[in-house]
Amino acid sequence: MEIPDNTKKLISEAKNICLVPSENEPESLTASLALFYTLRELGKNVNLISDNLPEKLNFLVPTVDFISSPKNFVISIPKSIADVSQVYYEKTDENLKIHLTTEKGNIKKENISFYFHDAKPDLIVTIGIRDFKKYMEDKLDSFGFLLGSPILSIDNDPTNLQFGQINLVEQKSLSEIILGLIKLTDEKIINKNVATCLLSGLIIYYDNFKSKKINDGVFQTAAELIKRGADYQQINDNLYKATQKEINFLSNVFENLKTDRELSFAILDSADPENFSESEIRFAVEKIMGLGIQNDLLVLWDSHNSKPLVRGFFYSKKPHLINKVAQINGNQIKNDWVLLAIPEENINSVKEKILKLL
Repeated sequence: MEIPDNTKKLISEAKNICLVPSENEPESLTASLALFYTLRELGKNVNLISDNLPEKLNFLVPTVDFISSPKNFVISIPKSIADVSQVYYEKTDENLKIHLTTEKGNIKKENISFYFHDAKPDLIVTIGIRDFKKYMEDKLDSFGFLLGSPILSIDNDPTNLQFGQINLVEQKSLSEIILGLIKLTDEKIINKNVATCLLSGLIIYYDNFKSKKINDGVFQTAAELIKRGADYQQINDNLYKATQKEINFLSNVFENLKTDRELSFAILDSADPENFSESEIRFAVEKIMGLGIQNDLLVLWDSHNSKPLVRGFFYSKKPHLINKVAQINGNQIKNDWVLLAIPEENINSVKEKILKLL
């Protein structure tokens, strides 16, 4: 895909840039970090809007403090609730206490709102986000200052809603799209940090180069990044080491596993799965594949978001079944599995709906 000529102009003229990756997609975070390092080298003020960097990606960041983020944090109390006459704070080594004196009214926890109020950025770059409006609907209290700025949308989902002023959407790894963008901006700026982030993304997207989607061009790109300083062994050691969360998730799956003919399924009733990301699910699927399990596998759990949602994944060696299940409400199909997020209150209803498809 040709990158539009005005893309370089849009980036070069922006001084304050916010990067918004999809937190459900690890490669989105590695691609965002690559772009973050690049834009910093270009002298841009860059904020990376990410609440949760997976433990396995910590090696890509010298310190978490290196990633700048919105700093103007606001605590808001409606004047109709209480009339605050004095404000002072008490700061110790352990904590910060903010004291409010009210002349009238009674403040309750639900009356207080918290959000960031930074200056509107010159440019927002979304990475791996199909629908920005939907992605932001639960985050507007914190990140409402993002609204109204021009958007550069970078994605590999063909169903992307094309919400950006410029949309770079292509069915390849996000790392390859970002690499093309960096080369357009300034090819000389690809240093060791940038190369390491991009190679990490390639390894994630192409399942450590075992994916059926791989081609000769991917290997050439990987070789180029290694020449630029990316350490394949370091990346591999960090991405594929088991964390305690991954081990807990896999144990949870096997503790609840039941088999009915050619389908194995697990309904997880613990609250723990709410905190699991694609990284833990990917680890579980790889271990299941390594055990040689031939059955299709369906794993579901209730999300505890404000809106009813059943999350889970479906694994199968049969592509036609993966495609069927993905149509219900699946994200992009991975290597023999699909991540699910289904707006439904009854988890058993979701299970039955999927069983009918199979």
